[in-house]
This record gives sequence, structure tokens and C-alpha cells, in this order.
Amino acid sequence: MEIELDGQPVTLPARLGGVLPLPDPKHPLLLAPESEPSWHETTRMVEATAELLKRREFGIRLRLATHVLAARHANLTDPGQDELADALEVTVHQIEETSRRIDGAIGVVVERCRPFLVHLLGATTADTLLVPPPADTRELQAGLEKHAAQLSLAASEFIAQARAARSTDELRHALGVGFAELNDTLRSMAPPMEPISHAEEHQEALHTYLDLHRKDLVNRLRWAALKDFDARRPMPHWPLLTTLKWISVPAAWSYTVDTADTERLERHVEEELTRELGRPAPRAGERLPALDQVRSTNLRTITDLAADLAILVKAARHPRPPALAGAEPATEVMARLEAAGALDFRPLAADDVVAWLAVLGQWPAGMPPTTDLDRHRLTEFDLDRVRDAAEYARREQECQRRSISVGGRAFDVHDGDFTTLTRELQRVLENGAIPGVAAGPLRFTDPQTLTGARRASSAGRPRGGRCGGSADSGLTTAQREAIGYLGEWYAYHWLCAHYPDSMDATSWVSTNRRKAFPGPPGDDGLGYDFRIGSGRRPYMYEVKATQGDGGRFELGESEVRAAQQHAGNDRWRLLMVTHALAPGRMDIHMLPNPFGKRGRGRYREEGGALRFSYRL
Repeated sequence: MEIELDGQPVTLPARLGGVLPLPDPKHPLLLAPESEPSWHETTRMVEATAELLKRREFGIRLRLATHVLAARHANLTDPGQDELADALEVTVHQIEETSRRIDGAIGVVVERCRPFLVHLLGATTADTLLVPPPADTRELQAGLEKHAAQLSLAASEFIAQARAARSTDELRHALGVGFAELNDTLRSMAPPMEPISHAEEHQEALHTYLDLHRKDLVNRLRWAALKDFDARRPMPHWPLLTTLKWISVPAAWSYTVDTADTERLERHVEEELTRELGRPAPRAGERLPALDQVRSTNLRTITDLAADLAILVKAARHPRPPALAGAEPATEVMARLEAAGALDFRPLAADDVVAWLAVLGQWPAGMPPTTDLDRHRLTEFDLDRVRDAAEYARREQECQRRSISVGGRAFDVHDGDFTTLTRELQRVLENGAIPGVAAGPLRFTDPQTLTGARRASSAGRPRGGRCGGSADSGLTTAQREAIGYLGEWYAYHWLCAHYPDSMDATSWVSTNRRKAFPGPPGDDGLGYDFRIGSGRRPYMYEVKATQGDGGRFELGESEVRAAQQHAGNDRWRLLMVTHALAPGRMDIHMLPNPFGKRGRGRYREEGGALRFSYRL
């Protein structure tokens, strides 16, 4: 075989002498360069043969054996038993016994033949041939030859096919036995055998048929539903109908139909269409635009129109319906019209979209279902005024989502650059306006014991936001990151006040350190944000921050591992920073390890994840 890849010849792997084993379960194959049969070629192939048979340990031994046989000039196709014995370093008796076992492995042949002999000869005759089992294939063949007229093949060929077949179904094909008929025999046997199922093959054939004829079938469904579309009658079943997934293979086919051919599949699909529609599906109809084309056109129409419809409704002083009230009205309108089956037939004009919204209850009652401004007693100036107000509100909202307010001053944190924020915090700190970072007694703030509190489980959540408490719900990722940085910045100065001799910038080990100090980038996978002390027993502080009063926090996987590792001591600690956006009110609580003895019964795990609540 000549193999090319992108026009270039492929060289087979040199490790096995240029022979490639392909261990397919049904068709195991050795791929080798073309050559004349010889002991030299056999030597190249035997090691790959061992890999093909998943017995690699025999490869070297077989290769040595072929070298010995080649040196003895043994017959390539039928070496003598003494030569084989010598090459394989076994006795001639062992060679003879192995040969007899191979030829006399009658058990598999008997089991494979039994259902077919029952089918062809009847159960009584089959039992006389197989009970007790024949000693070898020669005895079985002799018995079968007495019933040659009833067999589909000569007795020797019958046995050869049974030995070669990899399954009952494969042997059925070779013997020409009917599929449903053999399954009836298998069920009737004592004990009964599992019938052969072709369910997977039939399902694959149906999927192939539907994929091949999908456009034609969907167009026939469009013709059948066109009157409902033109009458603007919602069709909630339409999206599922066009997937064709409701067409399935009849269960009875699994054991009665050998091959689901095109004719049978076509007949079945027609029956399913008729059953679903209540009438035969039309085979011709009005010329409609291609489905992909009309859907794409309607998508563009709605994308361009939806925001203007929301402005129109607002300018007309009507409450906006849910489809037009959100931040992405085009997405909502598209979803609702698609669910009603309104996108797949004709291109929709602006008034068509409005009319469908009215039918679906997504247009204000009492407001004419049209985009004609005169009908609404509006002008373009009215729309521009609403549009400008909406754009201003959008920009304000976007600005709010990009920034945080610290001490009444807004800081844009969207790009992750906290230089200006850090400079302001440092100024406020130097003015003595952050009392929460001052030194004081270093002691735990023990939460109250909670009735019914559960101990933490061992599973963790990915490291995410550093917020804690319901006050942080609705924050953007950038805002959460900024509050997390604020918490660690406060914690750094709080720790410096409490550990003046051992705390410095190198103790800050998380990636947030890089936002305040030059140097290494830090590591968020350690399970803590600060490490104080360079010996074998350092103190580790994990920081959680919130703009509210606290009461809730989450632990990530690395934090869980570190907390569990140090559950037997007080060296892993949690710093909860509250009111992080108000420097004058900011406070820091040192909470005990949720997994440690001190934290037992003081936290409640929520929602099955490592989200904890507590009460001070």
C-alpha cells in the first residue's frame, strides 16, 4: 500500500521494522511495505504481531524463533513440529498438544452453531448433535453430514464459518438465515438467548436519511404551516417540529428488520409526518425563500429594529412590555418570535414584527401596532429626545459598572490599573482617616455559635471573587477585583501594625501585591494572601472583603486545602474586611479557621458549596 499525506509519501514507523499494527477489534491488520514472503519478512512482522494481539512480551521471543527457523531453512508455510519446538524452546509434545487444542477448541464452535442448528434442524436434532458435546470438529462435522440436505452449506464450510465468525449476527449473514426468524428461534430456545438487536444501526440509518433530506422535509413542513403563519397564529411547536428529532425508529424494528433501507425509511418518515400534522405533508407549494436566507434576513431586521421599538413605546408614554424592557431588546424579540414560529417563512417588515409582538402580548394595549409615527402622534424629534436620554442613562450605567466609589470619589477600575486608587488610599492613610488599620490587641473575633451549623465539606470552589455578603451582589468582575484589592491593601497595613518586626512587602504573596509594589507577580494558588514568618511555622492570612457588614464569604480550592492542612492549629486565619469602600468605617475581623476546632459550630455552609455564613 502506498500512503501519502498532503501529496508526500509516508514512512511507516521504524521502531517495528516499518510494520504498523492496527489493532481494530473487528479487523486487526498489519500494515507493511510490499515484499515477497520470506523468513526475513516474517521476522519483521512477528514483533508487530505480538503488539497487535496485545501480548508485547512475546515479541522478542517470536523474533528470535523466526531467526532460528530461518537458519534451519524451515518451510515457511508449514514448518515441522520438531523445528517449531526447537525454535520456541518447548517440547514436540507441547507443540502437538497446542495444535490439538487449536483444532479441537470445539466449545466456541458448538455455542456458535447451536442456535442455527436449532433453527435449521429443530431442538431435538440439535441436542442429539451437541449433547454431549462432540470431542472435536471432526466428530461435529461427521454428525452434520448426516443432515447435509437441511443445511445451507456443506458441513465443513458450516464449521469453518462458525469458527471464523466474530458474532452470531455475522454467522447469520454467512449462513443466509433470516433476521426476524432467527430472533424468534433465539427467544424460543431453552434457556432463551438474547435476540439480536439492530436498533443502533437503524437509528444511524434514520439520522443519515433525515440529514440527507432535511431541507426538503422542512420545506414541506413550511408549506403545511404557511396558513397559520400568514394568519399570525403562534406555533409554539414549530421550533421542535423543524428539528425532526421527534421522528424515531419504531421499537419493533430492532428485532424484526435486518436493514433499514431507503424505501422503508421513506415510508416510515411519511407516516410520521402524517401522524404529526394530522394530514399528509404537502409535496409542493408556494415558492418560499430558502430557510437560512429568510432567518438571516429576519435576524438583521429585528437587530436593527428592536431598540427603536423600545424608544417608540417609551416616547408614546406607554409601559414597555417585557420583550422591549431589557438591555438587549433584539435578543428578547428574536427569542419570542422564534418560539412562535414566525421567523422561518417570509421576510418580516417592521410592521410585521410589531404585529407579531401584539399577537404575543408584547405590545402595549391601546397602542396601534405600527411603526408609523403619525399614528402615534409623534415626530422624529420626540424619538431623538428619548433616544438621547436612553444613551445618557446607558453611559451613566456603564460608567457605574466600570468604577467604584471610595470615600465619595469614583475610580475607574475596568482595566485593572489601581495606581490612582492606591495613591488616594495612601493619602487617606497618611491623614489618619483609616482608623481600622491601627494597631491594637491581636485576637480572634469569634462568631456566635449557630444552631444547626454544618462543618465544611472537603470540596472546593474555583478561586473567584473575594467579596463576602449580600451587599456585593450585582457587582461586575472588575468591581469585585477592586474590592478584593482594597481588602488586601487594608490588611497589609493592618498586619504591618500588628507585626512591625516581621511584616514587609514580601509577606504579601498574592497577585494583588504587584498592584502596590514592584517585584515578583505573586501566586493566587497558595491558599492564603499573606505569609508572616520565614520559618517552618509561619502565620497565613487569607483576606475576604465586602462593601457591606460581612456575614458571608467563599473559599476557593487552594484556600480549602491550606485551611484543612492547618486545621489543627491557629496558623491559617481569615481576615474579613468590612465596609471596604468607606475608609473611615472600614473594619477588620480576624476570624478562626472554619475547619479548625475554634471555628466548629460557628459557620453555616450554604448551598452545598464552600460558601459560609456567620454572625458576630
